[in-house]
Amino acid sequence: MDFLLFDSQCIDQVKENVLPLLKVDEVFPCEYKAESLPDWPAGSRVLLYLSDEQICSMLALAVERKWHLALLPHPNAAHSMKGWGCSVKLDEAEEDALTQDVSKVDLLLCNQRPILNALIIGQVYSLRPGGAVEGIAKKWQHIFRSLISLRAIIPKRYVVQTKNADAIETASIGMTVVEHGRNSSLGRKLLPDSQINDGMFHIIMLAPRSVVEFFRLISHSVFARNVNSVPRSIALFKTMQAVISSEPGIEYRQDGVEMCASRLELECQPQVLGLIPGRHVEIDLKTTEQKEQRKIQHLPMGETVSELCKRPLRWITHASGDDFRELYQTLRENATPSAVFLTLMILSTLLASFGLFANSPPVIIGAMILAPLMGPIISLAMAMVRQDLNLLRSSVITLLIGLGLGLLFAIIVSWLIPLVPNTSEILARVRPTLIDLGVAVVSGIAGAYAHAKASLAKSMAGVAIAVALVPPLAVTGIGISWWDLPMMSGAFLLFFTNLCGIVLSAAITFILLGYAPFQRAKRGLIISTLAVALVSVPLAFSFSNMLNESITVQKLEGLQIDNIRLESIQISAAQPLTISLNLLSKQPLLAEDHQRVKQHIEGLLGQKVVLKARSLLLIE
Repeated sequence: MDFLLFDSQCIDQVKENVLPLLKVDEVFPCEYKAESLPDWPAGSRVLLYLSDEQICSMLALAVERKWHLALLPHPNAAHSMKGWGCSVKLDEAEEDALTQDVSKVDLLLCNQRPILNALIIGQVYSLRPGGAVEGIAKKWQHIFRSLISLRAIIPKRYVVQTKNADAIETASIGMTVVEHGRNSSLGRKLLPDSQINDGMFHIIMLAPRSVVEFFRLISHSVFARNVNSVPRSIALFKTMQAVISSEPGIEYRQDGVEMCASRLELECQPQVLGLIPGRHVEIDLKTTEQKEQRKIQHLPMGETVSELCKRPLRWITHASGDDFRELYQTLRENATPSAVFLTLMILSTLLASFGLFANSPPVIIGAMILAPLMGPIISLAMAMVRQDLNLLRSSVITLLIGLGLGLLFAIIVSWLIPLVPNTSEILARVRPTLIDLGVAVVSGIAGAYAHAKASLAKSMAGVAIAVALVPPLAVTGIGISWWDLPMMSGAFLLFFTNLCGIVLSAAITFILLGYAPFQRAKRGLIISTLAVALVSVPLAFSFSNMLNESITVQKLEGLQIDNIRLESIQISAAQPLTISLNLLSKQPLLAEDHQRVKQHIEGLLGQKVVLKARSLLLIE
């Protein structure tokens, strides 16, 4: 005999909808009375048409009497339906209840009260998996609503103690406790292998350190369909028992019911409940023994906890005290003119100078990798935003020493080599433009970020190659030895461009990473910005000239003047406009042919030009 235990307040729905689908001679209906539950025998199949609160009240007795429970969709049983995978369609739920086999599943308790679906502490937001939110507009609307409310939330201090590990103290804006991944929208992505009968439950803790960090998390949760690793701002606990405490107390929602307690004692009783599961929950009958797990690498610890709990979340993440001390120690060492710095500075300058004379890009790249200038420049950026005069002084002194050594040894090399070649590698560094400033800015961001993240230290060689600090310094020294003012000024402008661009972008990067508050960094940012603005003026003129030259080359390249074709156009000087080119013709060219080409070009460009032409005979 099977039994139906139903809510007395829903007796009309039972008569009209539930009983007609059941075979009355095989299912005995009984009205639910909390004070006197029927004494049905062990192993009885009991169909429940009850609210969440009623199910909570009778679960302990059902476990004790070893009933086999099946759930029908009651209008006030949303949490138990979700936790047990019950279909919202009555006919499907009754089919499952009468045809599926019983399974032994876990029972999760909080302070001895059963958790049917989820226990929520604080603010965890409705982080739905990719595909659950239909349409781009609705996804972005969900993100912005969450961000607006998040800005007013202050993280709270919690102590979490699991069964087989030490207690940890951290700060969180909220957490969810679930028995298996199906109980939580975010859990469906983070806990794909969890089971309702594995003897474990899960704590998903949300601990962003800033609004921007939370924005990355929620964007990923809404739009991404797969999570291959624990996202930043998330911590996971998998255990059989846990205690969560906080002062002065914890306000939480257990299956939608508002509650408050000084501490939460969580316990998973393994495979004590006989359940006939719904079609929306999978049960693995071959579960193996599970081990406690904690993935807490992203949780704030130590001094960071106290800092986070003082105020609402900042817009950007502030570096922890440990991160700050470690980075500052590295920057202080980089700002010192050590023997290693001096040696590398001399070697990189010598290598760059020889590479420039030999017109050898591989040799110059080697000099870029050896160059130690990036370290003190990044230290200078930190000194600017932190207004640290000691670090500023040591950074500037180290840079000046490096600058002096670079110029000195470049001059010595140019004196020792009895050549005065204007190689392409030298010429490439005497006409900087705004493009070079852009390269410096991006390199500064990469350099600051790589210094702040120890795991990215190997990327510093790539940053050094990108920004190329020593080659323009070497060209400046060569220009000094030749007393070539245009070469000297152009190359030093490139070096100064790199210096200013790196300092400004690295300073901004350190602010965004939380290593300096904006109010303290304001003065340093103003100085850096003014320096970049100042250097941008000649760069803008140079860029304009380069653009005009490019347009001129495009106009002339391949131009046909009578039976003469113009090729290999190069602008060798702007004032007066000097053009080097090849003239291809099937007939030998005379002086008047060259003059005709020159006049045609002047008419096309609207200005006087100096033509350096080489006649080539085209034989077909």
